Amino acid sequence: MNKMDWPLYFYIFIIFSGFFISSPLGSKIQSSRFNNDQSRIISGSIILAFGGFLVSTHTYFIHEKLHEIGGTSGCSAFSIFDCGDVISNGDYNTDPIFGIPWGVLGMLSFAAMLFILIVLRNSPEDPKIGNWISVMLTIPALGMVPILWLIYVEFFELGVFCQYCTVAHVANLFLLISSYWVYDLHHSGLWDKTKNSE
Repeated sequence: MNKMDWPLYFYIFIIFSGFFISSPLGSKIQSSRFNNDQSRIISGSIILAFGGFLVSTHTYFIHEKLHEIGGTSGCSAFSIFDCGDVISNGDYNTDPIFGIPWGVLGMLSFAAMLFILIVLRNSPEDPKIGNWISVMLTIPALGMVPILWLIYVEFFELGVFCQYCTVAHVANLFLLISSYWVYDLHHSGLWDKTKNSE
């Protein structure tokens, strides 16, 4: 195991735990923290978004360190996984429109999701809750466009994958799914407008 891989396992644990809690399998968890499915799905999604934020922050950290030292390798575990080749690549390490590093965009997306999820948890009676839920569903859906492009680049152009980037991509996909569960709960008329437990 490479020294830089241990945080990855921590992020994976957080992300998968959050997804498990928010999934139908999570309904088996007995906890006073979850009054109902709404509380459980939102709480799990908060954990999931936090994990996505952490791994995106780490991706940006790798980006900055590699550019600081001019390196091209920093988190290789196997020959097919090499964050250095992906993140230090000048053609693909930032978004092509604004030139912002992908890790920063991930941090912003996951932070926005955290904000919305906390609003949903603390203000379920808000008359504009439907708007918040629509935005929450839109953010990870839009995020899938650059993610699919980045997967294409990693697979066909570079031939290597950044494992930290891949975990952030999985977190985004999981958030898209859990956001749909929240959306479905709201639009099915099962939305509980009473404040969730602290």
